[in-house]
Amino acid sequence: MSAGQLLLVVMLWAHVLATIVWLGGGAYSTLILAPQLRGLHDEEAAAHIRRGTGAEFGRWINAAIVVFIVSGVFLTFDRLANRGATPAYGIVLAFKVGLACWTFAIAQGLRRRRVLRPDAGWLARVRWQLGSPRLLLWLGAIIVLLAAVLKVLYEAALGGT
Repeated sequence: MSAGQLLLVVMLWAHVLATIVWLGGGAYSTLILAPQLRGLHDEEAAAHIRRGTGAEFGRWINAAIVVFIVSGVFLTFDRLANRGATPAYGIVLAFKVGLACWTFAIAQGLRRRRVLRPDAGWLARVRWQLGSPRLLLWLGAIIVLLAAVLKVLYEAALGGT
């Protein structure tokens, strides 16, 4: 294995690990922890746990974003420099990068997210939904799907499948 191949393996590994942290931690936080905290009768304890876990998970998410950007740029240039990068590959990749940027923005906005007021207008409700942790999970799942599509497109262009 050459040094370039080893670097490619390390970048792919880092990208996958960041995905596991992002989606696994997000799924646990959104689907398991948040409902349990909403069910607590002690609001002060729930708020304390929410703040503590949110701050700690936020540090992991910020690290994952750095890993995504560094490894993603490397992997993008690696793929685009080869003949497997077709126009269809470029379109799907651009869509994937756009969704990733949206997820990064949502993740950064979650720290400032407040409870939606009952009297909020329809525009406030739409904005609130477009920045929700559940949407973040769905977008992450779609990004993983797009990664699989990119793999198939790339290999097909190289004559692998």
